[in-house]
Amino acid sequence: MLSTKAQAMSINTPTPPQRPILTRAAENGVRLGTVISVMVLSMGLATVFQPLVLLLWGGTIAMPFITYRMLRRSAVTAGGSLSFPEIWAEGIASFFLASLIPAAIAYICLRFVVPTFIADTVADSISALEAMGSQEFENIAETLSRASAAKMPTATDVAANLISFNIFAGTVLSFVVAVPVALTTRRLSAKKE
Repeated sequence: MLSTKAQAMSINTPTPPQRPILTRAAENGVRLGTVISVMVLSMGLATVFQPLVLLLWGGTIAMPFITYRMLRRSAVTAGGSLSFPEIWAEGIASFFLASLIPAAIAYICLRFVVPTFIADTVADSISALEAMGSQEFENIAETLSRASAAKMPTATDVAANLISFNIFAGTVLSFVVAVPVALTTRRLSAKKE
C-alpha cells in the first residue's frame, strides 16, 4: 500500500490552462518585431555604413532558430498539447503582429526623419550603374531612371510592403518550423502519459 505522500507524487499534475493564441502571439510579436526592426534599420543604415549589412544577414540566418524557440516554448508551456495547426497559426499571428512594429518605424523614418532616402538611394544607384561603363548597366540605369521619374515608392508603400513580406515569409517559415515543433512536443506529451 502506498503512503499518502507517494500517492500524491504519482498523480499527474494538471497542465495549466492554455493562454489564448492572440496573447501568446502578441508577446512573440513584440520580440520578433524588435528583431525585424533591427534588421530593417540595419538594411537602411547599410547604405551609409556597409558593415551593418552583416547584422541583416545575421538576423536572416537566425530567424528560423528564433521562430523555432518561440513556437517550441509555447508548445512546451501548453504541455505538448498544441496541434500542428495551432502552432502554425500562432506563428502566423506572431509574424503579423511583429510586422506592424518595423512598418511603423520605416514609415516614420521615411516620412519624417529622412524623407529623401528613397530618391537619394535610387539616384546613387543610377550613378553607380552608369559608372560601371557597360552598356548593360547603362540600360539598367536608364530603365531605373525612367521608373523613378514616373513614380517613387512612398513611405506608405514601403510600410505596406514590409507588412506583406513579413506576413508571407512568416507564414512559410512558421509552416516549416511548426513541423519539428509539433513532432518534438508530441513526444513530450506522450512521455507525460
